[in-house]
Amino acid sequence: MFKQRLITALILAPLALAAVFYLPLYLFAAVLSAAFLLGAWEWSGFCGLANKRSRALYVVLTAALMALFYAVTPLGPNQLVLHNLPLFSILMLGAAWWLLAIVLVLTFPASQRLWASSDWRRALMGWCTLLPAWAALLYIRGLGYEQSSFYGAWLIFALLGLVWAADIGGYLVGKPFGKTKLLPKVSPGKTLEGMLGGLGFVLLVLTALLVWRDWPGVSWHWYLAAIALTVLSVFGDLSESMFKRVAGKKDSGAFLPGHGGILDRIDSLTATAPLYALLLAFLGNQFL
Repeated sequence: MFKQRLITALILAPLALAAVFYLPLYLFAAVLSAAFLLGAWEWSGFCGLANKRSRALYVVLTAALMALFYAVTPLGPNQLVLHNLPLFSILMLGAAWWLLAIVLVLTFPASQRLWASSDWRRALMGWCTLLPAWAALLYIRGLGYEQSSFYGAWLIFALLGLVWAADIGGYLVGKPFGKTKLLPKVSPGKTLEGMLGGLGFVLLVLTALLVWRDWPGVSWHWYLAAIALTVLSVFGDLSESMFKRVAGKKDSGAFLPGHGGILDRIDSLTATAPLYALLLAFLGNQFL
């Protein structure tokens, strides 16, 4: 299993980074949309949609919502969020949804009474999870594109680096030292020590980056943002675990050998991308 996971990761990571850095905006949008539509197919399995026709309908509706958003908010460089109502609305929807998702996770299993019995309520929660993250990544990739085609790519890479650092730190600390269960009714394998290890590793990497950049005077903003995004990344993982538990699934799918499904790989990204985009939109001058 470990060998299979390693091989898949060694193939997938360079392909993902190549898409982020080297595809033009419209091709990046197409590849990103395809990945999120695969995630929508997997989410349809969380909704109790048993037959392929119902699951395909959910994917088609997701694609239609993407197309509608893309039509009214064309992808382009230097989008101003406050002057773009559809973009602002979908990012704020994502932020609001994740505040609610945190409450649902913390109060699980009692909270499932509010949503578990309704297939289309779970479907709506899937759209709230996937669509704001998708829009956020499109927005980030287009930032500064006229000045440098790599500017937005580096911003996405920074977010990926944070998520990866949290995962690596969580594994390195949680595996040998994890004793205190974080939320065992949601995810029995998650420990408090692992979460703190992930947070510590993120802050260590951030400190190394700031030292390399000669300690910008606004470094405290970086630390606050890193802490918030790292905690959100953990709840992204926990939220997906909650939906999988209700659906009786171990993995979201089987698209990635050794890794499960697409959602198993992007759960933390779906939680962090909307807030990250809002931070860049409104406080970008404080960070960059």
